[in-house]
Amino acid sequence: MPLIPACLLAFIACVISYNCGQEIITEQNFACVFNAISAAVRTSRFDGLKKSGWKASNIDEAAVFLAHVFHETDGLKTVREYCAPGCGTNYAGSWCSIKGKPNKLYYGRGWFQLSWPCNYHAASRSLGVDLLSNPDLIEKQQALAVKTAIWFYKTNKMDVPSKQGDFAATTRIIDGKLECNGGSGAAKQKKRVESCKRIRKCFGLGEPKKNSMC
Repeated sequence: MPLIPACLLAFIACVISYNCGQEIITEQNFACVFNAISAAVRTSRFDGLKKSGWKASNIDEAAVFLAHVFHETDGLKTVREYCAPGCGTNYAGSWCSIKGKPNKLYYGRGWFQLSWPCNYHAASRSLGVDLLSNPDLIEKQQALAVKTAIWFYKTNKMDVPSKQGDFAATTRIIDGKLECNGGSGAAKQKKRVESCKRIRKCFGLGEPKKNSMC
């Protein structure tokens, strides 16, 4: 069997992934996704994405990731949980050896609403920023709001099904206990899926090939 030149393999890979040296998430499709915020806010959020250094591998991943971002942040209208700071005490518990710092609250922040002391500590170690002592940094720094989401996304291996357009599998990872299998958050899952279907159109994608409900 003749060997296929490496350059040809690279070309085939980029065609399959729809990413032949081009940015997949552009200002134009970002505006299509986050269509209910002001241009100034949208520009600030988009700059945070660029500064984070993360890039989607293909258009399926871009659509899936941004659909979850849209759901978790009310279309990027906020990077801080709406109930904050009043709901901060709801996240005071810990399933690991890490405890929260005095007078610090660990409610949802960032593009994926990072919450709980254990997650803040783990993200801190990965990103090299002391978020346990300074949780508000996530709200104040646009790139950090993105990076904490990417940390959760990759740590929990959401990127694997995302690249395959498997939205249901990613929902199961991010909020499966509440939203999947008819859980108490089933209505929220329906809204999450509706957002995903709309956002797919921003990337020229049709209806999902896989069932989007978990």
